[in-house]
Amino acid sequence: MEERDYDVIVVGAGPAGSLTAREAASRDLRVLLIDRSLEIGIPDKCGEFIPSLEEMRRLAPRAEDLEALFDPPGWCILNRTSRVRFSFPGGFEVSIPFKGVVVERKLYDKYLAVEAARAGAELMPNAKAIALTGRGILLKHSGNLSEVSARVVVAADGAYSLMARRGGLPVPRDPYDYAVGYQHEMVDVDQDSSTIEMYFGEHYAPGTYAWIIPKGRDIANVGVGARTPYMKPGLGIRDYFDRFVKQHPEASERLRKAKSTAVKVGFIPVSGPLKRTYGADILAVGDAAGQTIPSVGGGIPPALICGRIAGWAIAQHLLEGQTLRLYEEEWRRQLGETLENSLRIRRMTDLLLSSDRRFNLAVKMGLVNEETVMKVVLCHIDAKMKLIEGTLLRVLKR
Repeated sequence: MEERDYDVIVVGAGPAGSLTAREAASRDLRVLLIDRSLEIGIPDKCGEFIPSLEEMRRLAPRAEDLEALFDPPGWCILNRTSRVRFSFPGGFEVSIPFKGVVVERKLYDKYLAVEAARAGAELMPNAKAIALTGRGILLKHSGNLSEVSARVVVAADGAYSLMARRGGLPVPRDPYDYAVGYQHEMVDVDQDSSTIEMYFGEHYAPGTYAWIIPKGRDIANVGVGARTPYMKPGLGIRDYFDRFVKQHPEASERLRKAKSTAVKVGFIPVSGPLKRTYGADILAVGDAAGQTIPSVGGGIPPALICGRIAGWAIAQHLLEGQTLRLYEEEWRRQLGETLENSLRIRRMTDLLLSSDRRFNLAVKMGLVNEETVMKVVLCHIDAKMKLIEGTLLRVLKR
């Protein structure tokens, strides 16, 4: 077993890990960025949608210098969208303006990792962190074991992170806190390429939603999400996908001629951030830290924001003697309210979407309309949303 030394080891080269590595390496720290994939970015497990800079300013008003994060290279962008249409049970629909881009994650993740390398990080694909050793990690690379030491280890290894758990961070175990996403990239889809479509209903996507995200003229990511406690006994995620594609009264027509070109599966934390995202010599970032937008499962925006903060905070820790608590204080200052609001909204929608009958009752009560849907998308909780929250708890939780 060969032994090597670094200041920082980042486990996982998704957006969160690559941003952390880039920011730390740009401050002259010795950084190793590892990823278990043979090629960084492959396979991708994502709807591939990123809100525009304009929308991010509304979604995360306290986040700083968003211009430097939400400007993907043109060659990573496959499509630009301007609206999101929500299709609810009973034929009820809401369409809202919301701009964004659909990227090719295989290209985008590779771009972010390359930027980390250009900043000075060492990249190591086909490498898996087996365990924390107290001095760093036990690493398996191309079949060979080695112990790699580091002053800080970054858990950026996704939902239900092994590194975060081994590092003693409070990773949730409740099945309500995780969704599984099952998605096909499909061609010959009948769609409006400017509009993202989200479909709700217990028959198709229990506990979350289904989607059609256009990647171009007739290519789209088509998928369903589900949470295990809401699924019917004997049905798996592929069963719900088949239902959506073949039985949904509207989506099935749009997908009648569609053919699959790729299959993607992944788990998404929807419990909100970990109660604590750092330890003495470890921190978690991105999905590993629960830093997704729980109401929609969006992970890229928080990963970019928190990854940049993580790299900066690690440098402050190693070069200036600051505690790693600085990382948690700073990401919570910039993004905490957005994620906390989103978790409250997810809990509201749990009450609504646990059954189509409940949702239809909420529509009749006037609780669901274009105004409230926009607030849900932007994670805004004002006095009216608090009133709706109280009404849902009082009426629908019976």
